Amino acid sequence: MFRKKYQRPGEVVGLEEQYVLKRKPGGNLSEVKETISELIQILMNAVLEFRPDHPHCPVDEGIAIVTNNEEKCVDPKTPLGIKNTVRSSHMSFTAAGMWYNKYFFNFCKPAHFTDTMRGRRNGTLESSKSLYSSISRSTDVYSESDLVQFIQENFKKRECVFFTKDAKSIDNLCKCGYLKSQHMEGTQLNNNEKWNYKKHTKEFPTDAFGDIEFENLGKTGKYIRLSCDTDSETLYDLMTQHWHLKTPNLIISVTGGAKNFALKPRMRKIVSRLIYIAQSKGAWIFTGGTHYGLMKYIGEVVRDNTISRSSEENVVAIGIAAWGMVSNRESLIRNCDAEMYYSAHYIMDDFKRDPLYCLDNNHTHLILVDNGTNGYPATEAKLRTQLEKYISERIIPDSNYGGKIPIVCFVQGGGKETLKAINTAVKNKIPCVVVEGSGQIADVIASLADAEGTLTSSSVKERLLRYLPRTLSRLMEEETESWIRWIKEVLENPHLLTVIKIEEAGDEIVSNAISYALYKAFSTNEQDKDNWNGQLKLLLEWNQLDLASEEIFTNDRRWESADLQDVMFTALVKDRPKFVRLFLENGLNLRKFLNNDILTELYTNNFSSLVFKNLQIAKNSYNDALLTFVWKMVEDFRRGVKIEEKSGKDDVEIQLLDVSLITRHPLQALFIWAVLQNKKELSKVIWEQTRGCTLAALGASKLLKSLAKVKNDINAAGESEELANEYETRAVELFTECYSSDEDLAEQLLIYSCEAWGGSNCLELAVEAKDQQFIAQPGVQNFLSKQWYGEISRDTKNWKIILCLFLFPLISCGFISFRKKPAERSQKLLFYYAWFFTSPFVVFSWTVIFYIAFLLLFAYVLLMDFQKTPTMLELLLYVLVFILLCDEWYMNGSKYFSDLWNVMDTLGIFYFLAGIVFRLHSSNETAWYSGRVIFCLDYIIFTLRLIHIFTVSRNLGPKIIMLQRMLIDVFFFLFLFAVWMVAFGVARQGILRKNEQRWEWIFRSVIYEPYLAMFGQYPTDIDGTTYDFDQCTSIGNESKPLCVEVDSNNLPRFPEWITIPLVCIYMLSTNILLVNLLIAMFGYTVGSVQENNDQVWKFQRYFLVQEYCSRLTIPFPFVIFAYIYMVLRKLFKCCCKNECKQPSICCSRNEDNETLAWEAVMKENYLVKINTKANDSSEVMAQQFRQLEMKLNDMKCLLKDIANKLR
Repeated sequence: MFRKKYQRPGEVVGLEEQYVLKRKPGGNLSEVKETISELIQILMNAVLEFRPDHPHCPVDEGIAIVTNNEEKCVDPKTPLGIKNTVRSSHMSFTAAGMWYNKYFFNFCKPAHFTDTMRGRRNGTLESSKSLYSSISRSTDVYSESDLVQFIQENFKKRECVFFTKDAKSIDNLCKCGYLKSQHMEGTQLNNNEKWNYKKHTKEFPTDAFGDIEFENLGKTGKYIRLSCDTDSETLYDLMTQHWHLKTPNLIISVTGGAKNFALKPRMRKIVSRLIYIAQSKGAWIFTGGTHYGLMKYIGEVVRDNTISRSSEENVVAIGIAAWGMVSNRESLIRNCDAEMYYSAHYIMDDFKRDPLYCLDNNHTHLILVDNGTNGYPATEAKLRTQLEKYISERIIPDSNYGGKIPIVCFVQGGGKETLKAINTAVKNKIPCVVVEGSGQIADVIASLADAEGTLTSSSVKERLLRYLPRTLSRLMEEETESWIRWIKEVLENPHLLTVIKIEEAGDEIVSNAISYALYKAFSTNEQDKDNWNGQLKLLLEWNQLDLASEEIFTNDRRWESADLQDVMFTALVKDRPKFVRLFLENGLNLRKFLNNDILTELYTNNFSSLVFKNLQIAKNSYNDALLTFVWKMVEDFRRGVKIEEKSGKDDVEIQLLDVSLITRHPLQALFIWAVLQNKKELSKVIWEQTRGCTLAALGASKLLKSLAKVKNDINAAGESEELANEYETRAVELFTECYSSDEDLAEQLLIYSCEAWGGSNCLELAVEAKDQQFIAQPGVQNFLSKQWYGEISRDTKNWKIILCLFLFPLISCGFISFRKKPAERSQKLLFYYAWFFTSPFVVFSWTVIFYIAFLLLFAYVLLMDFQKTPTMLELLLYVLVFILLCDEWYMNGSKYFSDLWNVMDTLGIFYFLAGIVFRLHSSNETAWYSGRVIFCLDYIIFTLRLIHIFTVSRNLGPKIIMLQRMLIDVFFFLFLFAVWMVAFGVARQGILRKNEQRWEWIFRSVIYEPYLAMFGQYPTDIDGTTYDFDQCTSIGNESKPLCVEVDSNNLPRFPEWITIPLVCIYMLSTNILLVNLLIAMFGYTVGSVQENNDQVWKFQRYFLVQEYCSRLTIPFPFVIFAYIYMVLRKLFKCCCKNECKQPSICCSRNEDNETLAWEAVMKENYLVKINTKANDSSEVMAQQFRQLEMKLNDMKCLLKDIANKLR
């Protein structure tokens, strides 16, 4: 929220969605009514100014006055001039309003909130409590002066006004615990009545509140002193509206262990887990708030858990203590001149010997309950009980606990006050979790709760004697009976008691105990025992799958799909894959559940902005069909969300997807949502429900690998890569299952495409994701072989096919076998010839033969027939290159230049055209010669193009891949070598020669000669004894290197003790270190390719097969006639009226539906095999453990026998 604050009273204070009106001190509501009519129009104009994106928002819809969190409608006939009645629930969604004193005037609501909540009211979405609490707090804007005034008006302290002397005390003490001198002036004497705080104390405005800062510790918190009769609603308003605490999702009331003791390590683990639960669930923890016993340890764990957390994630630890039991409480009282908020400096004196307690410095909030006494413990119990009861009975819309805030009492050790707290909690239907093994009253209750038989007073007393012998010995008989009665009352409600054993303390023991306690209390409550939906929400919140399966989803209860939609949405958002599977198994129709509102909610309010940013980067980097489609889909859902950072490309208008496309494929949209956010297990559950599982698995692999490349977080990128590999494995295993069942249907899956995956098919996605394992499996390779040979049988030897290229009459003699026979025998030969010559392999073979002939012709022209005027052979060469140009133009597409071989083809044709331009200038000898040189260089490019052709060979293909990867290694090696070469070359030239002006000779000395030295050519000009001055020039105007610098005796000046060692070091570094490093790099590259030799070759083979399958089925160079025909047909169509063809909708053909239905059956078989394999492995492991246990038992028996014999 952005605030504009004004200091003059009566001015509007504008926020983005709020308007605050401050009053003069002493003003009242009548001033509001006089002023509001004048300011109403200003406010409406301000609403339209601040909310221009909602012009249809009715600013005169209504007005509401809110005071003390209650909404009161204003009569439309009042002088305020408002026409319509007020809407309800201003606390959740407030667009504009005004505060005046304590009164809030609420105006219209934004349209997009209305649209969003309409789906929630229809029961399709679950409202977010965090959104509710955050917005409701945002509507309550208070300054420090307002807060001080609110506290002073609503919170009181108590002071004794009747001095009643305590006969037992030696000092002049009152029954309240204070000395007579500590009483206020005008205190009356009371000698007759028994002292009672209600009669003998009086309430005054509280004088102790604000921030508390602990000396020398730097810890700060909030505190308040209040009367024990304070209204719980007012206190709750203080905590939520003024202290800005979020509405709790859970209350954990900790009791027991108020005295100092050494906390057991297992108990410390339980406390740590308790704090973690509070932090993760957004809970409040209620304790005694003092720096002793369990409260002290809870404070320490709170401190340790919040050191590295942001303030929004801090644990809310609220200490409720008796004001009369607080040591050094005088420092908490405000100064008389403190008008604003007060900051108290509190000193913790642990070594001070008195019956009072120090406050704990790690609690975030302290509530100090005052009943006018001093030194009387447990005076806060009543207020704490009332506050807990009030919070637990508050109605919270769309709560996961039956519309209320749950509360649980956590018991550890303790004595009388702990027992009373448990008794009160049970009477208020609050579940209790008791730690057995923590001692005292907790062990008493835990042992009796587990005991069998009838509960008697003697058995209770026996347990008290066992666990509390000293305490029981000091009790009178009446007090003992009271203790027994309280324990019996507690045990009369066993469904409210949950016992955990301290020796079994684990990571999940506390969470399971609290969730089980809440569930038992909820399910046995008279009002909620039939609220199965509420019980299911509770178990979902705590991720208790076993309880949900055993207690709720029983055979005698039938669930409708609509009943599970709310919890299904929550399970998706909270990433509960096991619950999602449970709901699907119990009747949830996922396709009906996934309407447009649900998907919009998932992609807007439950979609990471970082994921969207990475998706946008990946789309711009790779620009393939799938990434573009997914980005458009996400952008379509997030149109109402403001994206903060947009690139320049995104500022243009974007043509988004058709909504009907998403509605046709809701499962795929949900699966993509889970995959993009790396929800590993959840995405697998959804994958099992989708149609086209093989395509979906490959699409997920492609998305995850693309996102992993653009993620800055290495760990997140590694997780994406791992999940991508898992989906690739799933696709391989599922396709293998399909292919083993039916080869033809499995091959149909490979070419099945779906618009939900950008219109790509399985092969395209696998290649884009570089899923070599999928491409290399036998089923895919057999399919590629069918495409490669066309109608020719794959059993036909290659040499037979090549022989028929030259002796094609052999085709009619049955020399070549085909996969099928023509229907009409009269046209048998015609079909055979057509099938043969249109086979991609035959086209490829013709192309290779004619390409080799083209290279031979090119070489002949360059070496023997390059005349001033082009000869017929050279013109024929021009025609062949033109056909190559047409071929490349036909193959051009969006990803044409992503293939380096296509870049090489384009470069070769470009050089050839440049050579023609120079070569045709035959009158200019230099231009003509330059053309010949360009042709020669171009011949190298055309010849190297043969390498790509031989990738189809099983033997040569992997070697070519090794060569390509080694070129990359050479590139990095050259960078390292260039550093040494330039360093040595410059130093050598500078030492030997002075002021060389010829650039070509500088290049020779600095680059060329050090490069030759790497191959063993030793430089001869660094040794003065062998230097030959006849091979150099001293003036630099000859075609010789510059002579070295000489001294007065005409001898080389350079110091040999520098030049010779310099050359030795250089040759050692380059010839031995760098060259061997390059060899090692080559060895690693060859080894990595050799490990997956067959897989890499099969993956590379796909590109060549697809290239020739997508070409025209006419061999080079006869394909030129097909291009001429295509051009003529294109020109003819331009003169005719074009007919628009409607794009076909995927999954609409019967063949696709049959294939997908068959794949679904194969998927079920595949999942059954996986589960059976997992169960078998677990059984084998269990059997091994049992055998190991038997051996250990035998060994123990043997050791006992040996020990007995030794005795």
